[in-house]
Amino acid sequence: MDKPAKTVLICILAVFFNFVSFFLFFDLIHLPLFMDTVFTIAVVFYCGLIPGLLVQISYNILNGFVWYLKTGTFDFFIMLYVICGILIVISTWIIARHKNNFSEGLFISFVYLVVIATVSSFCSVIAGGTIDYFHYKCFNITDVVSPIKKFADGFMRQNFGLYFSCIVAQIPVSFTDRLITTFAGFGVYRLMQRTLGREEK
Repeated sequence: MDKPAKTVLICILAVFFNFVSFFLFFDLIHLPLFMDTVFTIAVVFYCGLIPGLLVQISYNILNGFVWYLKTGTFDFFIMLYVICGILIVISTWIIARHKNNFSEGLFISFVYLVVIATVSSFCSVIAGGTIDYFHYKCFNITDVVSPIKKFADGFMRQNFGLYFSCIVAQIPVSFTDRLITTFAGFGVYRLMQRTLGREEK
């Protein structure tokens, strides 16, 4: 299989498995995390920035339609979380593109992955919290972000402002989610190297 066709197939499978991951951990196990970027991270490592962006943008757009099929209502804010996905991909790629750094030992790889998780978490907190704020202002915030809603409601009961509550409520969920998905995505990337061969330079 030539490289473009291989990349397209990998991206399609990554979008599919992002949905599977979200369904498994959020809907079935009821883990208060999203877990919908594991395979995006793997694609960023294996294929680069543009394929990673295509995977996450496709996922977020399709997720809006999936939500419509599940609920019968169209929620534009569901698609707006694509902003978080784009920031996650870009912040991950900035560090992940220096792949030689990840071959210097387990500790160095661990440090780089923690840095990726921290930076992408910061991006998610600011962007996601801002989207949540306008979501609260315009509509009832949906069950998809219920873990964050519960945290935000707790802060608002303590008389904190809505925007502050939305931002701070993102921190525990986003950081935990980014930490797990970053390491899991890197693990999938290593598995892809073994099964699909090392990526072409």
